Amino acid sequence: AFPGYPREGPTLFFIGRIDEPRKGLQVLLAAMPAIIAAHPGVELLVAGPGDQDEAAEDLSDQVRRHVRFLGLVSDADKASAFVSADVYVAPNTGGESFGIVLLESMSAGTPVVASDLEAFARVLEDGRSGVLFATGDPHALAAAVNALLADPRRRSELGAAGHARARQFDWEVVAREIEQVYESVTVSGETVENDMRGQ
Repeated sequence: AFPGYPREGPTLFFIGRIDEPRKGLQVLLAAMPAIIAAHPGVELLVAGPGDQDEAAEDLSDQVRRHVRFLGLVSDADKASAFVSADVYVAPNTGGESFGIVLLESMSAGTPVVASDLEAFARVLEDGRSGVLFATGDPHALAAAVNALLADPRRRSELGAAGHARARQFDWEVVAREIEQVYESVTVSGETVENDMRGQ
């Protein structure tokens, strides 16, 4: 499990460039007050490169106490965070051709709450293998997360469904998708490898 885990309160996990608007961290942070109100012990783990101070500057002290910025994480720490989390949140607002990070979470048996981008809906079978919410809507995100955190049985069912979905996925298709991303991405300042890890 992730360092300091298990803990009493529920845990949310996000991974992605924290200064890339399309990764949607700001949508998730905007949803946090409503999530904290319903689940006062919640903690959000945020992994990925970017300016943490800038990402946190608009947060209230109350919300900031519930957010743990991890920075760039190793593959081992990423895997531990997936396993330790009660819910993985993918609040991306666009630019996703495929949901690799969703499959990583599902492989770990961690239920997913994701924006209803076409690529994510495809991986989550239109909501059968995870929860979809209206892209860019913090209220819809908070409602989806709160409902899932309040329902351990549903989390367990989605974790099992997601795990089965990840296992049946055609990994040759995944490999081709990854190759296409490698070919199309031009990266400045960051390695393609880190970009491919969803960070």
